[in-house]
Amino acid sequence: MNIPVPASLRRMPLTNQYGKTVDLESWSGKTVLLVPFLTLCQDICPMTTGNLVAAEQSLRADHQASKVQIVELSVDPARDTPARLAAYAKLTGADWQLVTESPAALRVLQKHFGFYYQKVPEDDPDARDWWTGKPLTYDVDHTDNYFVIDAAGVERVLQEAAPDFHGPLNPKLYRFLDALGRQHLKNAPQPDWTPADVLRALAVSVGTPLAASAN
Repeated sequence: MNIPVPASLRRMPLTNQYGKTVDLESWSGKTVLLVPFLTLCQDICPMTTGNLVAAEQSLRADHQASKVQIVELSVDPARDTPARLAAYAKLTGADWQLVTESPAALRVLQKHFGFYYQKVPEDDPDARDWWTGKPLTYDVDHTDNYFVIDAAGVERVLQEAAPDFHGPLNPKLYRFLDALGRQHLKNAPQPDWTPADVLRALAVSVGTPLAASAN
């Protein structure tokens, strides 16, 4: 696919885990791996982040990390403050950009990239926030996607699949998973993706075969 990301969207303000205002244009000249998520996801998102950690480690080993910027984009801006994003990054080992945005900006991003998200009631009365310990009052349903945007700002890859994750999960996040999340940790729903799949997708944009993507 070759879909240009409009300049107005690339310049839309986002706020990262350090409280700094950034935008997609901030990483012009790099391949951007854009991944919608939320820190209070009780199912797939912790495994997604785990696979991204593995993919980034391979990029570093392949001396390609400087060409790629991973960006996890919150679909829960009401709760995903910079402080919460920073706590999630510390918990998961994510050392890339985790960003939140205004609800209006999220709608614009959703419309362009085509991912789905919807606020829904929390159906588990015992569910507690892994960070604050407070009861959860709602959840956000969402599709499991990642998008590869090349250095010129053109969307090159769209993947809609669940992560096939085999690494250890932080105990706090493991306890936070609901029953479906623990089931998906054991057996990823199909279709699925691995860190090697991400590296192959990135190679389309980077233009250089990534050795670890053959694994």
